[in-house]
Amino acid sequence: MKYVALLRGINVGKNNRIEMKSLKSLFETHGYGNVSTYINSGNVIFESNKPPELLVTEIESGLREKTGANISVLVKTADRCANPGQLEK
Repeated sequence: MKYVALLRGINVGKNNRIEMKSLKSLFETHGYGNVSTYINSGNVIFESNKPPELLVTEIESGLREKTGANISVLVKTADRCANPGQLEK
């Protein structure tokens, strides 16, 4: 399934700076496929067969290990992101 991960507070100001190459690598390390980042925003498009709840746990844990920061992550299917009215559901 294709997902979009939205990372809160990434690359805003001087805190929580993460290079997109490094962020992409983090996702690939977890075995996610077809990983791509969107500009320097902290938004990541990827594929996985895992449920969204597990993806959030894995991504947040990986970010905490890599940066030392607690970064909130929202994971939605690409289909839901294609219809922004569905993001809150």
